[in-house]
Amino acid sequence: MMGLVSEQPTAVVSLARHLRPGQYKKECPQCQHTRSSNRSDKPLSVMVDSTGVKYSCHHCAVEGGWLHQHAAAHISPFEAAPLKVEPITLASCPDKYGTQATDYLHSRGIADSVIEAHTVKGSYQFNGKKVAAVGFPYRKDGDTVAIKWRSADGDKKFSQQNKCEDLFLLDSYKKGNDILICEGEIDALAWLSAGVPDNVTVMSIPNGAPARVKDGKVDPKDDSKFSYLWRAKEVMDLASRIYVNADNDGPGRALAEEISRRVDRKKLWSTSLGDYKDAAEALAGSGTSFLLTALEDSIPVPLVGLHSAGDFCDQFQDIYENGLTKGTSTGIHAIDNLFTVSPGMVTVVTGFPGCGKSDVIDQICVNLAKDRGWKSVYCSFEKPVELHMAQLSEKFIGKPFFDGATPRMTPSDRDFATDWLSKHFMFMDHRRGGPSDIDGILESASAAVLRMGCRILVIDPYNYLIVDGDTREDRFISDMLTKVRQWAKTHDCHVFFVAHPRTQSQETGKKSVPTGHHISGGQTWFAKADFGMTVWRDLSGQEPPEIHVWKVKWAWLGKLGHEMIHYDPITTRFSDIDGTDSEYDWDNGW
Repeated sequence: MMGLVSEQPTAVVSLARHLRPGQYKKECPQCQHTRSSNRSDKPLSVMVDSTGVKYSCHHCAVEGGWLHQHAAAHISPFEAAPLKVEPITLASCPDKYGTQATDYLHSRGIADSVIEAHTVKGSYQFNGKKVAAVGFPYRKDGDTVAIKWRSADGDKKFSQQNKCEDLFLLDSYKKGNDILICEGEIDALAWLSAGVPDNVTVMSIPNGAPARVKDGKVDPKDDSKFSYLWRAKEVMDLASRIYVNADNDGPGRALAEEISRRVDRKKLWSTSLGDYKDAAEALAGSGTSFLLTALEDSIPVPLVGLHSAGDFCDQFQDIYENGLTKGTSTGIHAIDNLFTVSPGMVTVVTGFPGCGKSDVIDQICVNLAKDRGWKSVYCSFEKPVELHMAQLSEKFIGKPFFDGATPRMTPSDRDFATDWLSKHFMFMDHRRGGPSDIDGILESASAAVLRMGCRILVIDPYNYLIVDGDTREDRFISDMLTKVRQWAKTHDCHVFFVAHPRTQSQETGKKSVPTGHHISGGQTWFAKADFGMTVWRDLSGQEPPEIHVWKVKWAWLGKLGHEMIHYDPITTRFSDIDGTDSEYDWDNGW
C-alpha cells in the first residue's frame, strides 16, 4: 500500500527519491549489510512512474511506496517528482568588483532596478583568475538554487554554481501572464529594462542555442538540453501566448524551431528584432520603444509551416546539386532498399498474427537508437511494459532475456540494457491509466517529445483504439490519420501504426500477402498513410521473413517491392540475409 514518504525506511527513500521514471534493480540498503553470500545480487525492485514510487525486496521482504503529491490530479504519464536542491548562500565581495560588474551592465543598457532585482554583482574565478563578474541567480520558491556567472571584463567567459536547469526567471512567473522566452540572461534583462507589460513574464533559456536543427545523427545530450521546457510545462500550460525571441542567427533560428516542436504551437508567437542580433543590441541601438514595438508586432508561428520561398534557398540549391536523398536508414539494408525513415510521416504496418510486424518495428527503433541516438515512445496495447523491455533488450544485447537452452544475458548485460532503454524509450502504460483514444495518445506523445526529444511514435495496434460509436469506421480512420499526420509534421516525428488485417485472400490454396486493402477501412489507410508495409512470414519456418512495401508516397524515400530479411530466433534480431546488422559504439554509446 502506498503511504507517506515519512513512513518509509529512510535509507530506501534516500535511494529512490532521485530516480527518474523507470524500473530499477538496486542493492537493498535494509539488508545488504546482513548478507554473507551472493552480495552481488540486487534484490530491491524499484518502480518510478507518474503516480509515485513502489519498491520491494525479494530478500528481506521490505516493501512500500509513496504517491506524488499531485497523483490525484490529471498528470502526464511522464511526469517525475522534482529534485530537491539546497539553496546557495550568497557571499559578500569587495566593492571594486561589484562596481565593475555594474558598469558592465550599464554598458549593455540594463536599468538599475533590474540589476538590483535579478543579478548578483561581484567576482568569480575563471581558469584560476579572479575577475569582476555578473551572476544571474536561478531561483526556486524564492531560494537561489544556482547561479550562472558571466565575466564583466569583455572576454565573455561563463561558469555555473550548481547546474542551471530551469528557465532563468521562471520563479517570477505570475499566473495568467504571457511568457517571453529569449536566448540569454542579458537579453532577458534588456527586455525588462525596456519595460515589458505587466502581463508578460520574461525568461531566458539556461544553456544557449543549438548550432542547428538536428537532422542527422542526434546526440542524446542535444535533446537533454531542452529539458527545461519540460520542467516549465505547468507554467507554459497556464500561458495564453508564448513569445519566442531568439538571436537573429543560425543557432537562434534553430532554437526557435526546436522550441516550436516541443511547445503547443498554437500558443507560439515569433518576435523579430530586424537586423539586430539580440535584445541587448537592439536596446543599445534603438532604445526601449523599438523593443516594445517589436513585441507588439509579434506574429503567430504558422500552424501549417507557412514560409517565404527565401527560407528554403539552401535546400533548393542542395536538391539541384545533389538530387533528392533517402531518409534515415532502418539499420537493415534490405529494408532500406524499399523504405527509409523520415520524420513527419506515417507508416502503417500490417501482417497476420505471428508474422513479426511488432518485432520488426522494435528492431528498427533499436537500430535508430543505436545508430542515430533517436528516442521512441510506445503506445502498445498488447504488451506489458516490462515484457516489452525484455524483448527490446534482447535486440539490443543480442542474448536471450529468459532462461533457456542458450545462455541468457548476464545481470551486467541486463543492467546495461536497462540503463540504455531508460535513455531511449518511453511507454504509455495502460495498466496505470495510459490513454486509449487518439487525442490522449497524441497528448502523451507530445509530452514525450517535450520531455525526452522523442522522434518516433509507435501505436500498436490500431484495433485497440477507442472508436466513437456514432461515427462510421472509415470516417473515424480518415479523421484519425489526419490528426496523426498533422501531429507528426508539427513535432517532426515518424509514426508507426500497426493495424491487423481484417480479411485474408487465398492464392493457390494458401494465404496471400495482406496489404492496406485488407485492413478494416483499407482504402483510407491506403490513401492517407505515407508508407504501407507488410511483414510476411511462412509460419512453418521454412522461408525467411519478407518485407513487402505496398504504398510509397514519396519516391525518393522508398519504392514498391519486397525483400527477404534474416531472423535469429536466439537473439530475436532481424538483420540482412548475410547476418549483418547496424553497428553500435560499445565503448562510448550514444
